[in-house]
Amino acid sequence: MLNGRKPRICIVNPYEHGGGAEYQIALLIDALVACDRYEIHYLTRFVDSRDRSRNYRVSKIGGEGPIPRLGYTMDGPSLYRKLREIDPCLIYQRVACGYTGICALYSRRRSVPLLWHVSHDTDVTREYLDRSRNFLRLRLEKWWVEYGLRHANRIVVQTHDQDELLQSNYGRTADAVIYNFHPPAAGTIDKSGPLTVIWIANLKPWKQPEVFVRLAKSFDARDDARFVMVGAPAAAPDRTGWQASLMRAIEATPNLQYVGHKTLGEVNDWLARAHIFVNTSTHEGFPNTFVQAWQRDAAVVSLSVDPDHALERQRVGIAAHSESELIAAVRTLIEKPDVRAGYASRGREHATARHSLRNAQELVRLIESWRRK
Repeated sequence: MLNGRKPRICIVNPYEHGGGAEYQIALLIDALVACDRYEIHYLTRFVDSRDRSRNYRVSKIGGEGPIPRLGYTMDGPSLYRKLREIDPCLIYQRVACGYTGICALYSRRRSVPLLWHVSHDTDVTREYLDRSRNFLRLRLEKWWVEYGLRHANRIVVQTHDQDELLQSNYGRTADAVIYNFHPPAAGTIDKSGPLTVIWIANLKPWKQPEVFVRLAKSFDARDDARFVMVGAPAAAPDRTGWQASLMRAIEATPNLQYVGHKTLGEVNDWLARAHIFVNTSTHEGFPNTFVQAWQRDAAVVSLSVDPDHALERQRVGIAAHSESELIAAVRTLIEKPDVRAGYASRGREHATARHSLRNAQELVRLIESWRRK
């Protein structure tokens, strides 16, 4: 660290803006800035191009254009140089990729603590999140992720399930389990409109949007519910055919509306009006949309994802285990408003108790205790 300045924290992530991990990082930065003790640097390949203000410094790493053919590991020299230039007291890395290992390499050589924050269940398994990609790229990225996992000074996970996966697959125990955090819901919750079943995610194969399309189609004879999909279209060139097929299926489903990408505020507005939120992903970390839905009285139904079995154990949603069970669960929630209201009420209480900004403060306290003095 350079003398005469605040200690520097480097946050390293492929994207500055976009998904749930980036939203959690933004909330963490707000909490760190509120301490007024650190200079925050955000190192990323994809800088947010919007005209916006920042309470941190952002540095682009890597080249121009899309993700390199062999993945984020190719940005390693650029990332390493930038870390050496900034000389941080701690590195916080989120989203498992080649950056995880490069940060660990720098951490070991320069004796700078690395805090790795797990963002997805597959981060702590031997599996690949997306098998449709170039296998050499997948293997290279996974090698560096596992190097980072072995050598990170501290590991924070989102759920106890992830801690168990970390132990069983890699023999490490998480230093902390910190649930995702959210500010209190703002705006008005208004359920007076048409009964709405909503799906929210960027369009990716492992999010399985086609399952929601089939769900909507199974209700196309009814006129008492509408189905809405929210999410950015697939950006990768190799997914053009997959997305075209998905769009044709959506257009052929008359009771289904696809509204495209929406800002975080717009997503929350949709949830404030929606009655049922459906998740169809094969894997997740901890879906921020679960918390957003709970905060806004939308009953949650999930096909495969149930972090720490909260849906079943706390009765804050319905964990379906097949498409037929998913259809049955949604039918029950449409036809029985008292059941739907019960899930919504318990979900709201659960979000307040488990997912408040107190969790961000806990993470800040850990960072302060772990950083290089």
